[in-house]
Amino acid sequence: MSSVNRRKKDESSSGKTKSNKGAAGEANNKIVGDGFEAFSLEDIQNKIGKLCHRVPNVPEGGLDADDQKAINEWASSLQAIVEEFNLLVCCVSPGTYKWGTERSGAADQNLNLLSAELGSSQDQISSTVTPRLTNVLAPVVDMVVEKVITTKEDGGKEIRENIYCRKEADPAFVKLCALILSRNAVLLRQVVLSNFHKIHKCIGDYRNACKKDSQHDSRGFAY
Repeated sequence: MSSVNRRKKDESSSGKTKSNKGAAGEANNKIVGDGFEAFSLEDIQNKIGKLCHRVPNVPEGGLDADDQKAINEWASSLQAIVEEFNLLVCCVSPGTYKWGTERSGAADQNLNLLSAELGSSQDQISSTVTPRLTNVLAPVVDMVVEKVITTKEDGGKEIRENIYCRKEADPAFVKLCALILSRNAVLLRQVVLSNFHKIHKCIGDYRNACKKDSQHDSRGFAY
């Protein structure tokens, strides 16, 4: 075999080895075939923007405290929106993941600010809105005996059968919770939307800050 042919064969083998190593590296960083696609920050921001339009309106004149069905429907709709928001917020951390040493000091600071704002909004909603919805939608109930059925078998043996049902432990408190929700529905909606809008803007600010940081890093330093 000539030296030229041997050199070509060696280069071809080396190229295959590098290609195989690259493929192995990609395989280690990517799970193939699970049908999953991660949300980008832009995706999350857009979804939160759309979520704002789905927050239920308060009827003109407010909610009727005596209309339990209407109150439950409004509370259930708002609770579903809040749950979806919290799940979207949980996707932010995976969407911003990067190995710590690959971040600049400014990038770390930006991420800390974003995390603090996300936590603040979730805390406000969970402490101010969620309990009022839960008190209406899931009141405390007790298991009580509704009625007793007594039957007699042949021979005169008596059998007692207890029929149980679930009843509200404190109906007066449930009615008070409905009154509180109806009275504060407008402001509860305002709290939810204010935090949704803030997080939508906050994610946009974070994305802009990341672009500036990457442009700064690409310039490098002259020594």
